[in-house]
Amino acid sequence: MFTDNLMGAHAFGKHFSVGDRNRNVLHERLSLKYDKEEETLYIKWEGTVSSVELRQGYAHIMDMVFTYRPQKWILDLQNRVSIEKDDQQWVFKYIFPEVLRAVRKSVFIAVIMPVFAYNSLVSEIDGDELMDGDNFMIINHFLFKEESRRWLQEMTLTDLKNAGA
Repeated sequence: MFTDNLMGAHAFGKHFSVGDRNRNVLHERLSLKYDKEEETLYIKWEGTVSSVELRQGYAHIMDMVFTYRPQKWILDLQNRVSIEKDDQQWVFKYIFPEVLRAVRKSVFIAVIMPVFAYNSLVSEIDGDELMDGDNFMIINHFLFKEESRRWLQEMTLTDLKNAGA
């Protein structure tokens, strides 16, 4: 269930209107939450997601990115059916660079998914999509949520130490 009441328009508005709350993807396949205390964006995809639904969902995710500028993400894909390779590439080519530009810091994404699915996810990226100036998108794979939360905390502390050096 979509848990944020954000409204707005941006570059992703061409895919759909963020104000359209009747989209099935928001009720059945996508859960979003920003935890202010942890400064972490939680994203959970479930079931089969079409290309259109994926783009609709990422438009909502980007609204949260533009609002909160989260440096830490937990992306739970454990229960999502694999998406098409073109859709995977779309996320890496269009979404991740936009995230880096919006956040203006390095972004750490903890992906929770089975090992076999992770290999197919990152096998065809060249890495340019994961850099913006001095900022990087660091993606790591985990099997469990608690493990991913510990890694995010560690990465944030490391990033803060490096920024102060």
